[in-house]
Amino acid sequence: MGSHSDEATLVVSRRIRPGKEKDYEEWVKRITEAARSFPGFIGATTLVPEGPEPTIRYVVWRFEDKATLENWKDSPTRKKLIEEVERYATNHFSEATGLETWFALPNMSAITPPPKWKMALTTILGAFVVSFLAHLLLNPYLGPWPLFASTLVYICILVVLLTYLVMPNLSQLLRKWLYP
Repeated sequence: MGSHSDEATLVVSRRIRPGKEKDYEEWVKRITEAARSFPGFIGATTLVPEGPEPTIRYVVWRFEDKATLENWKDSPTRKKLIEEVERYATNHFSEATGLETWFALPNMSAITPPPKWKMALTTILGAFVVSFLAHLLLNPYLGPWPLFASTLVYICILVVLLTYLVMPNLSQLLRKWLYP
């Protein structure tokens, strides 16, 4: 058996045709049973998303390594079952950009980020308040410091306060505007 780091994963998403839900579920059971007989098969997980697209299903296939996954993908057994599923469901593709793909599968009740201009205005507001107060309170002490050193102190204060205090509270305060 290969090491955990050698594992290969395949994620397939399909949109179930109306009225074909039971046929699709039976097909998933049959294809999973067929995959169990293939060398290197570790497991399969079906994900049923909540939210706006209840007809989407994700199946996550895990095999010991890329070679055993490719053997499964190229097998006549799988190809025959894939031809069959076309009667019950269509392939579903979705795109996401940025870091949100690290944290949420598409269409899985993820929060849609606010428009960038709203995020920019909120950040400017928070940064202005923190920067203004930091300069007001610390300038008598940091004024004589070299520019490089005082700038580093102000930046550290700005980033830490924005990250842990200001932006979470500002996002909460402006949530109805940010997430209408």
